[in-house]
Amino acid sequence: MALQPFEWRDKPSLIEHLFPVQKISAETFKERMASHGQLLVSLGAFWKGRKPLILNKACILGSLLPATDNPLEDLEVFELLMGIDSESMQKRIEASLPASKQETIGDYLVLPYAEQIRIAKRPEEIDESLFVHIWNRVNNHLGTSAHTFAQLVEELGVARFGHRPRVADVFSGSGQIPFEAARLGCDVYASDLNPISCMLTWGALNVVGASAQKRVEIDKAQRDIVKKVQKEIDELDIESDGRGWRAKVFLYCVEVTCPESGWRVPLIPSLIISNSFRVVAELKPVPAERRYDISIREVSTDEELEFYKSGTIQDGEVIHSPDGKTQYRVNIKTIRGDYKEGKENLNKLRMWEKTDFAPRPDDIFQDRLFCVQWMKKKPKGSQYYYEFRTVTNDDLKTRKKGNRTCRIQIR
Repeated sequence: MALQPFEWRDKPSLIEHLFPVQKISAETFKERMASHGQLLVSLGAFWKGRKPLILNKACILGSLLPATDNPLEDLEVFELLMGIDSESMQKRIEASLPASKQETIGDYLVLPYAEQIRIAKRPEEIDESLFVHIWNRVNNHLGTSAHTFAQLVEELGVARFGHRPRVADVFSGSGQIPFEAARLGCDVYASDLNPISCMLTWGALNVVGASAQKRVEIDKAQRDIVKKVQKEIDELDIESDGRGWRAKVFLYCVEVTCPESGWRVPLIPSLIISNSFRVVAELKPVPAERRYDISIREVSTDEELEFYKSGTIQDGEVIHSPDGKTQYRVNIKTIRGDYKEGKENLNKLRMWEKTDFAPRPDDIFQDRLFCVQWMKKKPKGSQYYYEFRTVTNDDLKTRKKGNRTCRIQIR
């Protein structure tokens, strides 16, 4: 190791002096637009505040790298480490082109950077070969002796802090910051008040970030669990209609009693169940019981679909019309029984207990199964038929059976 402990203790960080905003912004946008192709999205979770990993990498490296008296070379070295220099861009574009177009690589390299980004693979989609060409120049500029990011980050940490860098994130969200920091070679500490965040962060580090051998073990364990759960479900017979169709999705809504009309109203933001299948939910008043039946049906035109766009809950208000003439509008705060006690905002909702998994009969918010999507394997291939159906008495009996099983297991 060429650098001495605390050698850079008083040196300003690169990010304090320069940062290639346009290039990093373009890379960030490309990763964001990858949607399900983003690495941590493989956990199956959407996290609104998730920052793209390449932006995290840029911030971490920008904080560790020193600002020297040669800013132009500082910038060039930073771009090498980010995989956004010209040679790295050529590798990234080549990796995305079919063999028949490899000879035309020169045509792409003269395009504006934003156009090159659109064509190229993201840096994380390519292995370590993307960075093979950078280390001699990086080491010559920084005085390091690294040949991997982990080695470089450790040397930078020793020079600045006397030890490997430690990154702490006490509101880790989906774990993107500690994940990228760990991938670069930092020691990481992560926590969050939200238990879902803690699970996602753990998954990012221990599932997505697991070794190849560990991933094989995890995949096998997941398949075994799925088989075991499916076996129990099949034995309970709660996902089959008896005619070869299996339930794919159970759609529930909250149901409340309107204080002005006395009717029970299902709270559905939009009555469109599926745009692609043109399936809608139709509310049919049952005056004798002061409630609505919900019928699921298909429509044939965009105009019909548009008619069902609005539901029974709009802008915080419950809206319904039992007779098609008189419209009732009640603020959800009124139904919830919101009130203020001193400076504290309270309501009349009952706090659920540990054994609760469904509302009690006297709860303000009830739940209601109002649609089931069914699936059936096609005779050939691996594709399925899909149907959305109105809830039947058999579906409700199946739900009661499932509830009984849950109640026994929980207690």
